[in-house]
Amino acid sequence: MTDQPRDQGNQTRRGFVRTAALGAAGLAAASGRSAATADQRPTRSKRRPTKIRIGTRVSPAWLKGKNDDDLRFLKQIGVDHVDITLDMIEGYGEHGVFTRKALKALIDRLDGLGLKIERANSLGSFYLNAHLARPEGQKEIDKLKTIAGHLVEFDIPVYGIQACQARLHLAGGGNHWIRRRGRGGYRYLHFDLDRVQSLGLKPKYKVSSDQLWKGLLNIYRQVIPLVDGSKTRVAMHGNDPPLHQFVGSPQILCRFKDFDRLFSEVPSANNGITFCCGTRYESGEDVLKGIEHFGRRKQLFHVHFRNVRGTLPADRGYSEMFVDDGDMKMGQVVRALDAVDYDGVIDFDHPVGITGDTRFSKQYISFAVGYMRGLLDNL
Repeated sequence: MTDQPRDQGNQTRRGFVRTAALGAAGLAAASGRSAATADQRPTRSKRRPTKIRIGTRVSPAWLKGKNDDDLRFLKQIGVDHVDITLDMIEGYGEHGVFTRKALKALIDRLDGLGLKIERANSLGSFYLNAHLARPEGQKEIDKLKTIAGHLVEFDIPVYGIQACQARLHLAGGGNHWIRRRGRGGYRYLHFDLDRVQSLGLKPKYKVSSDQLWKGLLNIYRQVIPLVDGSKTRVAMHGNDPPLHQFVGSPQILCRFKDFDRLFSEVPSANNGITFCCGTRYESGEDVLKGIEHFGRRKQLFHVHFRNVRGTLPADRGYSEMFVDDGDMKMGQVVRALDAVDYDGVIDFDHPVGITGDTRFSKQYISFAVGYMRGLLDNL
């Protein structure tokens, strides 16, 4: 009886060894299959790199820093492209136009710092008569055409010719914003439509939507042919706030369908949109669907990558928040841009106030640029 248990024990040990060996072989095979599967998965290095680039807007004050240190700061934190206002070019502030030589001087100065102009944005006050379809507006359009010629010559990617903002018609000023505080006490701007309407602001003159459309289309029909076929494209930002009626005056570019009308009335591969995520969200429309809509049509030329909380239709107001602190998931936004093969710039657009921040909101700019770079690196 003692032999049987011993023999059974031997059988058990032999079976265990055999089972373990088979198991190890199975694990090795499975591991090999897993490794092969992992090798087949697309890695970041094997994927096509995104074409999206990072930029920021600058104003004439950025040109006044000692040794251009303010502009050097932008390059140091990873900004390669700037969105300028045309009053940064000598002559524009005085005459609404500038020379080829003046534009080249600014380009050379920025080139020396490793910065490229991505978008050159006109100021609405310099072509207000043209917007209002007044006879004297033709001289202003002629200046816009001259500017277009200079930008085309130097291959500036985006020329901003904007909608007529209702505030240009106001008789006097008025504070449209309320300052509020967010996490940790950072300062942001809040727009309250009911409050603004209670201020009693009045336009200086009567304006109609038809008048504004007539003026804008006249501008575009004269300027767009000058950029057709070039590397320079005209990009429309639209009205901000996106309200068709604001302080007693109409506005005409507030919804996706308004942009569609402009692009169909003046058809051109060089006629498209500056897609402001904040303004488009404020309007109550779907930002991701808007990116797909204009991106698939190759009408997406520039993107303002800012975040807000609240919409005008639902909340009758909105707040301009930290880029990571609004209603939108900005990771989804950047993935939507990449999905339509967007090859332009994203910039943070509007800064918020951080305790102890220095001139030009450099702390916030650093945060926003780092945040955008992180999103792009993780596509």
